[in-house]
Formats: sequence, structure tokens, C-alpha cells
Amino acid sequence: MPVRRTRATSRILKDDTAPIPVGAAPCPELEIKNTREFLAGYQPSGGHGGVFCPTRRKISVGQMVSVKVRLGRRQPPMVLYGRVAWRRPGRHILKIRAGIGVEFLPSERAKCDYLLALAHAGDSARSRRRHERIPVDLPIVWRPVGQLPPLNGSLRDVGQGGAFILSSAHVALQEKVVLEISPPGAEVPMAFIGRVAWIGRSGTENVFGIEWRARDAGGGRRIKELVRRLSNMQSTLSA
Repeated sequence: MPVRRTRATSRILKDDTAPIPVGAAPCPELEIKNTREFLAGYQPSGGHGGVFCPTRRKISVGQMVSVKVRLGRRQPPMVLYGRVAWRRPGRHILKIRAGIGVEFLPSERAKCDYLLALAHAGDSARSRRRHERIPVDLPIVWRPVGQLPPLNGSLRDVGQGGAFILSSAHVALQEKVVLEISPPGAEVPMAFIGRVAWIGRSGTENVFGIEWRARDAGGGRRIKELVRRLSNMQSTLSA
């Protein structure tokens, strides 16, 4: 059963669409360990979704956090961002777990819907992802193949299988797109081709997921190099 808020511990926060700034100090990370824990703690609060995270960590109400959600041993985790909406102490006698209620940011709506669909499907569905995604917030330029001018967007997570993009521009499902990404240390942007695997909305913005389409071994090496550089950047920020 989802844990309901009480008057003593709840607090409604204002809507916040601000993404995690590049180079900012890493926020505290919480974890949902399995499908049962995710479905039991999920709350459709604030219109963008939220979740109860069992923890005894003392994190202030209103603070930005990341939540790593795992839906099984074979599923790569997905990271969602949100703010602490409320805290609850544990009560052993009443079998009440200590924890934190997190309200997800509007930008995480598409990720949340994806996780809910996958969790409710149970064993009848499996994520197509084989690689863990790295959460980032990096400005990019993109365009459908064969079209100009370029469009602005934001890279929100990336892995060796694909990426998650936020942009004000529209894109069609299954369309091939070119992404120009400038990872740390790159003198010029690196170009990648991908196929739009899914599309959605997050507040006033469009969001879409792409699957990489490497035409040759060189394209595959560039994808691995991109992921390596962004992974190193995240490791440096967390150090």
C-alpha cells in the first residue's frame, strides 16, 4: 500500500522545472531496489508523480535529490530527479518504515510513465535496454536527417544503447536524427545518428528517446568514447 502523507509530515512544494545544472554539486542519491518497492511507494502527487524512498538519511525538505529505480536484476537502473516533499520517522512497534517522500520534477514525467508501464507489465514485458544510463544535463544541437536548420535541445541521460532528449521542437516517431554533442575535452562537437524510439511530453517541452544507429565500427567507437567522457565527468562531480 502506498504510504499516505500526514498533516505533521507533509509539505506541498511549488512546481520546479529547473534542470540539474552542468557542473553543479551532485545531489543526494536515493534508491528504489525493486518493482514491488516502486509500486508500493509510488504516489501520483503534484501531477508529475512521486515515490516514497525507505531511508534513515536526514535530507532537508525542499532539497534536490536523485532516485535510482531498479525494476529487477536484469533491468538497468533509471535515474529520476525530484525534491524532498516530506520526511517520516520510523516506528518499529507499528512497523512503519522511516523514509522520504520525493516529488519528481516535471521534466521526469516521461521517465516516470515508462517505469510505471514496465512495472505494471511485470514478467510479460522486458526493457529493451541492455546498458545503464548516465544522468547528465548537456546542451546539444540536433536535426532530422536531411533537414536544416539545426534545433536546440538538452541531453538528459545517455548510454551505449541510446539517449533521452528534451527539446521545444517536435520530432516524429521512428525518424532518424543527427545529434551534435560536445562532451568534456572535445574541441569540436561529435555527431551521432539515432532513431526516435519513443516520444512524449514533459510540461511545455517535448521529450524523446533515441536508439543509436552506428553505420560502422568508427560510429560504435565514438558512442563508447562519448559515454566514457560523460561517465568520467559524473565521477569527477561525485568525488
